[in-house]
Amino acid sequence: MKKKLILASASPRRKELLEQMGLSFSICPACGEEESSFHEPEDMVKELALKKAREIAAQTEEDAFVIGSDTVVAFQGEILGKPVDEEDAFRMLKSLQGASHMVYTGVAVVDARTGDVLLNFVDGTKVSMYPMTEEWIHRYIETGEPMDKAGAYAIQGGCSLWIKGIEGAYSTVVGFPTARFYQELLKAGVDLLGEGLQSSLSRADFNKKEKRKGFNLSGKDRSMYQACIFDFDGTLCDSVESIAVCANHALRDLGLKEVSLADYKLLVGDGVNMLVKRLLCQNGKESQELFDSLKARYMEYFQEGCRYHVTPYPGIVELLEELKGLGAKLGVISNKPHANTVDVIEQVFGDEIFDWVQGQTEEIPRKPDPAGALYTARRLGVSPKECLYIGDTGTDMKTGTAAGMYTVGVLWGFRDRKELQETGAMEIVEEPSQLGRIYQNKDR
Repeated sequence: MKKKLILASASPRRKELLEQMGLSFSICPACGEEESSFHEPEDMVKELALKKAREIAAQTEEDAFVIGSDTVVAFQGEILGKPVDEEDAFRMLKSLQGASHMVYTGVAVVDARTGDVLLNFVDGTKVSMYPMTEEWIHRYIETGEPMDKAGAYAIQGGCSLWIKGIEGAYSTVVGFPTARFYQELLKAGVDLLGEGLQSSLSRADFNKKEKRKGFNLSGKDRSMYQACIFDFDGTLCDSVESIAVCANHALRDLGLKEVSLADYKLLVGDGVNMLVKRLLCQNGKESQELFDSLKARYMEYFQEGCRYHVTPYPGIVELLEELKGLGAKLGVISNKPHANTVDVIEQVFGDEIFDWVQGQTEEIPRKPDPAGALYTARRLGVSPKECLYIGDTGTDMKTGTAAGMYTVGVLWGFRDRKELQETGAMEIVEEPSQLGRIYQNKDR
């Protein structure tokens, strides 16, 4: 049986580069700490790529090759990763102007069945930039593009106008050295690209023919999206107060310290078990007995209080009506228990808006496992690539990406732009009306 491929990264750029090679693969982002024991950039990215590949290889039961990758920018002895905020992005971009720097991308491939390391190498490319004024740096940062990129820029994006030249592979700067990867595979006696390359060339030939006939295959074909799958808490509704009230009741019953409403926005989103663990951690008390007691009390309160002060965000009802008018199939996938999810959805939106509502069950694991999203797509009768997946947390971004859906982050919920960008958001919106335009593939 032919080995499967798994990409241990949520990066949309790496996903696109591997797709351009004609490879078929699934996505399971590594979530471990990106800490290296090395100080030199070449050694650092090589080690981190291997860490990511090994992390996912240890978790999968499939007979697969797991691909890990990591990219950094190095300039005058400093390693530039992703900026922590806009000020950091400005500092990085200003330092790179009118000079040359190196971009290093490490790649590792691990056999999930045996644990053997098939590949582990690093590729470097020298990049020279024209000077950019401070005004243009600020404008570029305002686009949001620099915030999830090593060195705070995308060579394939808005920064391309300031790229004077490169020495080495362009794809290495984007995030994955495709040609080097292929050559290293051949040296290792593995040709994973044989069928995939033929498929890729055939698809390219088909696209050329369709373009001559006047079709648009640039990714903005109307038939691309047929459904929208929404996260619930923080995406459709502001439900944090219902969670906070029920959880704080349970904490009081056990003589534990209550948690502020603002803090709950950082604690929720990963299911009941994780919420309870985080609440105990906040109290500095962790035991199985206390966990079981707090969870039981919380669930008891939540059965009655799950609808407390739960309201749709402004513009959500209008968005759902617009999408239904466009013929979109609508689904919900939540880490709430299934019965509570259905109860709240029907209370807030009625039972006719959504075509399928799915909460957590024993059969459907919690996000970021993509099983719930994929199951919902099947119930809606659409393929993953025909779905928009919409959420407000890093957990949601990992879920949608792993499911192979076009994943959109929203800023009116519980988390910020930085988290959404770092966990694979393909697009980020500030208001619900923008989602309607994305669904229709209109300019946005």
